[in-house]
Amino acid sequence: MDSIADMERIVHDLKVDRDTWQAVALQYKEAFETQSNRLQQLQDVCFAAQAELENERAQRQRLRVVSDGRDNHRPTSLDGVEDLEVNFTFGTAAVYAPIRTEHLQLRLSSEDCTNPLFERVQECITQRNYGTALVEVERLLRGPLSCKARAEGLLLKSNILRASGPDALLDALATCSEAVDLCDRLSELQDFLPRIRFQRSLLCYELRLLHQAREAFSTISDNELLPAKAGELSKSYDDDQHLLRCTKRRSGFDESRTMEGLLAQLEDKNAEVLGP
Repeated sequence: MDSIADMERIVHDLKVDRDTWQAVALQYKEAFETQSNRLQQLQDVCFAAQAELENERAQRQRLRVVSDGRDNHRPTSLDGVEDLEVNFTFGTAAVYAPIRTEHLQLRLSSEDCTNPLFERVQECITQRNYGTALVEVERLLRGPLSCKARAEGLLLKSNILRASGPDALLDALATCSEAVDLCDRLSELQDFLPRIRFQRSLLCYELRLLHQAREAFSTISDNELLPAKAGELSKSYDDDQHLLRCTKRRSGFDESRTMEGLLAQLEDKNAEVLGP
């Protein structure tokens, strides 16, 4: 009888301990959920503030570009003195062909990113709200994603940065390189490589890294997925490299005549000042 009573007492104590720990666990669970909700609210506030800052930065960049364009159209001086000061290296300017990549840009549409996870990002892109789109895609990339979704997200982020303006081109190139490394490591992502390498070649071209652009482009030039875009981009590379070679050949002649021309200008100015 004593042994049975002892067993009943032990079982009762175990049940009490179980109920106690269960109540403690529920309290911890409620506290954790409360803190998680507060953290989510704070993250939403931070993301909104970051998006607003990105939009303001993009707006300032656009205003600066407009202002620089106006400064470039200032009138020349009447007496020609200013021309003499700023034109010491006349004849040596490197003239590049206009970058013809506006219509070569990979469209930020459902045909390039079909994952519904990035639907909100696509909506922001459609509205040209690149700051919010960038914040959202970075939030998704910080979370758990499949390899395919991560590759799509990196390509999408690179496109968003590229569309944000010239100040973000280096970041876009770094993101694109990260996507290339990811696809090189995983065989199941090989289908993404042509699009990502094409994006990388575009970014190198826009950054005037012509040699790197040609190397990146050579890896996808035979791909059938991008025939028209790749053909036109190849012609742009060839045109710019031809102009660069012509400029280098001309620079030796220009340098030899620059001092002679400058001395001649100074003599003419002195003659005008002294008069007959």
